[in-house]
Amino acid sequence: MVVTVPQDPTVWRTAAAAAQPTARVDPAAVDEVLPVRVDPIIALHDVLASAGPDAAEAGEHLRRAILDGAWRG
Repeated sequence: MVVTVPQDPTVWRTAAAAAQPTARVDPAAVDEVLPVRVDPIIALHDVLASAGPDAAEAGEHLRRAILDGAWRG
């Protein structure tokens, strides 16, 4: 396993923002919602940078999920 720590501090702020609800909600209402585990933009970048033959198609699926608000990271 290789771990890469980004030097760009905005990566951590983006990930923290993605993990937080955008509005105040009753905590009981979100108990069943899993926290975000992957930054969607970084995931998209990694998929598009992969050498797989279906990377472009997979990237398009991820891009559409991000834009539609359907990302489940």
